[in-house]
Amino acid sequence: MSFVIVEKNQNNVPTESELESAINAVNGVFLSAEGGPASRKVEFTGEINHTEFENALIRIARGRRTSWNFAWGDALQLYVDQANALNTLLAASRKSVKIQISAADLTTLKNSKYKLCFAKKVGDSAYNVVWQAYGKFTSTSNFSWLPQYQLFGTNSFDSSVQVDVSTNLVSIGLGETSVLNSVGLLEAPRTGGDAHSITMKNNYDVIHPGINQLSTGVNGAQVSTPIYVAQEPVVTGVVELKPIEKVLVWFEQDIETSTMFSSSRSDAVEIDLTDTNAATRLYSAGKWTTP
Repeated sequence: MSFVIVEKNQNNVPTESELESAINAVNGVFLSAEGGPASRKVEFTGEINHTEFENALIRIARGRRTSWNFAWGDALQLYVDQANALNTLLAASRKSVKIQISAADLTTLKNSKYKLCFAKKVGDSAYNVVWQAYGKFTSTSNFSWLPQYQLFGTNSFDSSVQVDVSTNLVSIGLGETSVLNSVGLLEAPRTGGDAHSITMKNNYDVIHPGINQLSTGVNGAQVSTPIYVAQEPVVTGVVELKPIEKVLVWFEQDIETSTMFSSSRSDAVEIDLTDTNAATRLYSAGKWTTP
């Protein structure tokens, strides 16, 4: 069943009989109409061409193109269906890790003010940005992410310093390209480039490309923060950035989210989610294992 809401604009809404005649004239099956001269909701079955119905109603009720406004329920349902399909697709592509910590290790880590840290792999490059660092973690902590990205540029890569974004941010997907134009603005992305990468076409000057990715933290907060900054600046031309479904997890003191680093992290575990959507790791007696 579908519906259309006809609202008064320059003329009162046609009568129920006129609405029924217009529905029947375009091969729909009229079910009911409710409302009054200002607005009526008409329920029907069958596939109806919107323009043909409106033309039929103009003819039958002696109206004009500006007589009434129309809100189609089948169009609304299509939007809802598309939104639900997108949400389903995103849910299917969500990756998550569960970090379990033994009671003794949790006590030691908390007393020494360690933070639970995550980093994300991009291409063949080494991990180099603290995606998230949490001081408030528990014996079981969940961290997840979605393939929703933002592209940016920064003027420098400095180890032990938090990322300082120099350009505007643009939301971008895999298989899309954004141009960093001659004045240093990232333009709206368009389809193009490697299907598994984010592409920047640099028409500006030397720049360090970077990527944000959306994650849901151990505290339940959803936020988009840097996962990668190119250590070396790129010159004008095209650069492809390929997120890889691997994360690095470790504990560290005196560290903050979005901090860049160029040395390996001690006692870290790499978790590969390329072929799976979820994984669990246990930290006990100072060692990582798979429970």
